[in-house]
Amino acid sequence: MLSAILLSFVLTDLTKYEDATWLVESSRKEGLIWGDQGRSLGPLQVGRAAHQDALEFDPSIGGTYLDCQHLDYSIKIMRAYLARYCTERRLGRKPTDFDRARIWVGGPRGPWRESSIPYANKIIGAIK
Repeated sequence: MLSAILLSFVLTDLTKYEDATWLVESSRKEGLIWGDQGRSLGPLQVGRAAHQDALEFDPSIGGTYLDCQHLDYSIKIMRAYLARYCTERRLGRKPTDFDRARIWVGGPRGPWRESSIPYANKIIGAIK
């Protein structure tokens, strides 16, 4: 019962973009979900480099890479990572969910990589 209440609290705090990413990355599952041949972890498939970048940007998050198996922690990591790299200053315009998806899958240079477009289209499709 308590876990259902906590999950409900987390779910209501998610943006449409975050929920779509969770859906695309892990079918809204949590736990020790390894992807990309062991290079990403958890419900949002956080990579080690993204985790490190997020902690450098916002050290108050704390925790370890294994904490990425939890949705609430993964959301904190994603938000810090995107706050660092998905900015108006870097993009030269107001960021969109398409930009967020391209950065999440392609790293800081994701918006300039053609290879990030199919993933971003998947996320945008899951939002609608």
